[in-house]
Amino acid sequence: MKILAPVNSVHEAETLVNLGAEEIYCGLSTRTWRKGLEQELWLNRREPGKANLESLEELKELAIVTQRAGAKVFLTLNQPGYAPELYTDILTTVRQAQEYCGVDAFIVADPGLICFLKEALPAVVIHVSSLAAVLNSAAVSFFSQLGIRRIIFPRYVEMETMKSIIERGGAHLEYEAFVLNDGCVFEEGYCHVSHAFGGAFCHNPAWVYKPIRIEEEGSDDQNSQRERLFRVNMETFREHLDEYRRWLWIGIKNFGGVPSPKGDPLGMCGLCALTQLKEIGVMSLKIVGREASLKKKAASVKLVRGMLDFIEAGHSPEEVRLQAKSVRGVNGLCESGYMCYYRRTE
Repeated sequence: MKILAPVNSVHEAETLVNLGAEEIYCGLSTRTWRKGLEQELWLNRREPGKANLESLEELKELAIVTQRAGAKVFLTLNQPGYAPELYTDILTTVRQAQEYCGVDAFIVADPGLICFLKEALPAVVIHVSSLAAVLNSAAVSFFSQLGIRRIIFPRYVEMETMKSIIERGGAHLEYEAFVLNDGCVFEEGYCHVSHAFGGAFCHNPAWVYKPIRIEEEGSDDQNSQRERLFRVNMETFREHLDEYRRWLWIGIKNFGGVPSPKGDPLGMCGLCALTQLKEIGVMSLKIVGREASLKKKAASVKLVRGMLDFIEAGHSPEEVRLQAKSVRGVNGLCESGYMCYYRRTE
């Protein structure tokens, strides 16, 4: 399996490839796009700034440095949808990125844009973004017919579901899965929450929730609603809300950026499941966070590289799980399940 790492500069690409990343993905936000059509436009899902490269020249230099080391470069065009009138301008950017800069593939979510690009440039390599919400084999079949190369699974797809999708999708496609860092409260492909204006409300709820009493026919028990809703864990509503708050802090807000005792980033993780991901046919492991610091990205690549080397040494799935928990150094958090992309890997 290959490590796919996020970058926002040439220096980052050079550093992460030297640490073991074999694929690099980045965004582009040129001045032309930022001021196009008399409004600020985003070419990808990250706002202009530190998450993106700022010119084609920088992208070309990044591709040269990365490919010289034997790695590949992917460019994100992963908005869930673009206005059709922008397709021609996006095509121009794709031509420039491919022919002038040497980009190897494009990460795209919009089916209409995929069709447009493949009609104009049949040889262009497209990876279907997690923003396209490929959650079943029918979606894989649909995108396969459009001529794509790779499926990027959304967060939280269960291992058995992923296995079934890959078996039905076929070996002619490549498959990619999340392995480290950011989570998402909702299914990202169906979410239209804005992360601007102070942050997404799903990250910062008002915490004024109250249970609404639902009258249950044939029952006079005042606690019937609580028992029906939270019977599995026997939680009160307040206990349930406190656990939700804890999950947000651990899995979504990454402990506020505080590192582990070993100095590694905390947040969503799939290291325990690496053996299973390899066995079902996943060939690329995505580290999230184009906007993150180089220190966090480098630590993430080292973590994944070390675990892959451990697997290649012939260790069993159970030994891999134990090693993953050991290198994370936060056993209690691992046991909570709140950092896990793939909880059911036993």
